[in-house]
Amino acid sequence: MTRPGHTRITRTALRHTIEAITAHAFGVPLRSVTADLEDDAGRLAAAVTVRLALPDLLGTRQDAGQGSLFDRSRTARAAITAIGQELTGRSIGRVDIRLSGSKPAPAAPGYQERKVA
Repeated sequence: MTRPGHTRITRTALRHTIEAITAHAFGVPLRSVTADLEDDAGRLAAAVTVRLALPDLLGTRQDAGQGSLFDRSRTARAAITAIGQELTGRSIGRVDIRLSGSKPAPAAPGYQERKVA
């Protein structure tokens, strides 16, 4: 049975959906992603910014099997486009990805976490 009416997905819901897809594609927490949406000739254009933790340059590489940042971005762009269209029903055109680095806060020298009884 069909009923007359329409379903509307708000701009905020679309933005949160694109942010969640992007966070999942890059394997980062949701708080590390922001997205802006625009109209791209009737299609949805997304500009996402992803904060990635900078690797320790002197330590061992833990992401050796993940490919370069360009490879990861290409894969993420494809996921954002495909999954975003599947979930929202909107045709997604341009997806601009900006990667920004954030380094984890270093622990103070000699700092040891105390347990509270």
